[in-house]
Amino acid sequence: MESVKLKLKILGEEYALKVDNKALTEEAGKRVQAGIQYFQDEVPDLSAHKYPVLAAIQLAEKNIELEKHLISLLSELERLNNLIEKTAEKTN
Repeated sequence: MESVKLKLKILGEEYALKVDNKALTEEAGKRVQAGIQYFQDEVPDLSAHKYPVLAAIQLAEKNIELEKHLISLLSELERLNNLIEKTAEKTN
């Protein structure tokens, strides 16, 4: 995939990026901005530099949860695949 140039605006700052998947990076930028906005709304008296950190922690937690869920699903898929193979061997 060819890299494309993209400009993201987060917290009023514009970031010029070179990305492989424009739609993915745009969605990621929206999620970062939404996370920052959430914490700004919920805790408006924090220092400005803390909002991106809190948003990053929130996104990392979601990522870890999804990774664990994926591992669990892959394990279950392997278990089911083994069960199917054993069943197929018995019927042959």
